[in-house]
Amino acid sequence: MLADLDLALKRPTELIERLYAEHGSPEGFEQTVSDRFSTLLQDGAALGEVVTLGAATKTYSLPPAGTLVKFRGMVQDTGLGGELYPGSNADGSKLYMYGMEEGASDISPDDYSKLRERQLFYVISVPGETAWAKEKLDSRGTSSSLSLESLKLDGEAGYLSADLPNKNPIPSEPSFGLVAKVYGDGDASLKTTDVREFVGIFGSTSWSTGLEDLTGAEASESAMTVPALHVLYSSPVPQPARAPLPESSESKQAVRDELVEYLAASFGGDRDAAEWLLLALIARIHTRHATGMALGSLSLNLALPDGFESDLASPVASLVPAATTLALTIDSLNDVKTRLAPRSREETLDAGQLQLASGTAVVVDLRKLGEGKLQDTGVRNLRHLATAITQQKVSYEFPYSSFELDTDLNFVLLSEGKAVLPTDCVVYVRPEASGVERPKIDEAKLDRFRSYISTMKHAPFSIPAEMSEVIQSDFVERRQASQGGEAMTQDDLLFRMTAARLLALSYGETALSQEAWRRTADLDDRRKERMPVPPAEAAASA
Repeated sequence: MLADLDLALKRPTELIERLYAEHGSPEGFEQTVSDRFSTLLQDGAALGEVVTLGAATKTYSLPPAGTLVKFRGMVQDTGLGGELYPGSNADGSKLYMYGMEEGASDISPDDYSKLRERQLFYVISVPGETAWAKEKLDSRGTSSSLSLESLKLDGEAGYLSADLPNKNPIPSEPSFGLVAKVYGDGDASLKTTDVREFVGIFGSTSWSTGLEDLTGAEASESAMTVPALHVLYSSPVPQPARAPLPESSESKQAVRDELVEYLAASFGGDRDAAEWLLLALIARIHTRHATGMALGSLSLNLALPDGFESDLASPVASLVPAATTLALTIDSLNDVKTRLAPRSREETLDAGQLQLASGTAVVVDLRKLGEGKLQDTGVRNLRHLATAITQQKVSYEFPYSSFELDTDLNFVLLSEGKAVLPTDCVVYVRPEASGVERPKIDEAKLDRFRSYISTMKHAPFSIPAEMSEVIQSDFVERRQASQGGEAMTQDDLLFRMTAARLLALSYGETALSQEAWRRTADLDDRRKERMPVPPAEAAASA
């Protein structure tokens, strides 16, 4: 086992050739390779020995072809289709899978009996991955000092292009991308925005936006040489390592109180605004109905007083594994270079700024939106954003059509006054002071905050049967107590049930209680009291 592991880490193609000699045929061989390498590298320390590719990887520091590497990435483009390649030489004695066909001289161009097909995907480093999450994920089991800087690319392959701007959803951040070549059926069902950790053999490929046979001897002039990964296996990316949380409810309450205080500093000490922000951060879709309705998300609009400065991007990024900011103006929305929705162009998919992995926190800053006229591009961008916020769907544009794919993003909108975009919840922020200093938080405490949010976000939750009657009675009483029943609509009830679920989770509870329902009602009533009175109602009451 140790000898095989050493061979897998240092000369992976030799191990594959030995496995092929034992297997005897390319048929079903992909699963044999996947099982063997995943077993050898299942130990965290062993995986830590594998060279890591990431957003900071540069073309001048890429590893040599044939190196075993791992790459934590998001599937950006599934439209590259399949690629035919020779599985072996004419008599089957030599394997040409996993990049070993490059430079082969004994392949007959007229022999189609040995041709096999692999699926191609364009994969990029996870957009918006925060610094602390990257550090924790990259350091899992690492015991080796092996780095890309020690594996200089030779001059022969120095023409590789690894940073294609049209493939990067967040233009302001560095990104690394490659063509993942998937063998067998294991990863053939990958979808756009899926995040996986790919382990494979590094290489390169000629890739074009046109209809081209990637294995052909003649490449079009538009083709470029890009990094490629011959995938041995892939696995879901785990959550960053969590700090242990206290067991007692009193200790959990203390962590929660400190977390709310940490968030409230962004709003001049407004703890109610911080409470709603906490709920928005732990929200996730738990049910999708056949009608398309997504239950569990909570988009939040924080309506700030005019001129109030609030830096929300930094504290949010310090707490969640992936986050990004969309700072929008009329000019940026109208700019044809601003793509919020992914767009298919010349057989490739250009990334959109909303093409993000599920669970990414998106801070939409509308404070500088200003006045002006939206052109056709601006209207489309705003419509795409509204669809993502309200329906948790991202539009994908094609030349003659478009379609929507499910997403699960945590939207927080900053605006002066109510935003022009619809959200589930609008909170008018009431700062207690203009210059509230954020409490000094060390890394250990931040780790507890991160663990708290992650644990509550993914915790199971149930609504006991007896609570259904409590909720129904409360709903009826509120409608009867209001004029025309307008104080509590069906939409209000649905929103309050979502908020109650999140509030209970934020207290470490996994079932809805009467206390959690009461707390939610009080918090929501206070939110509504902050709403400005419409001019018509103000005039009527005067």
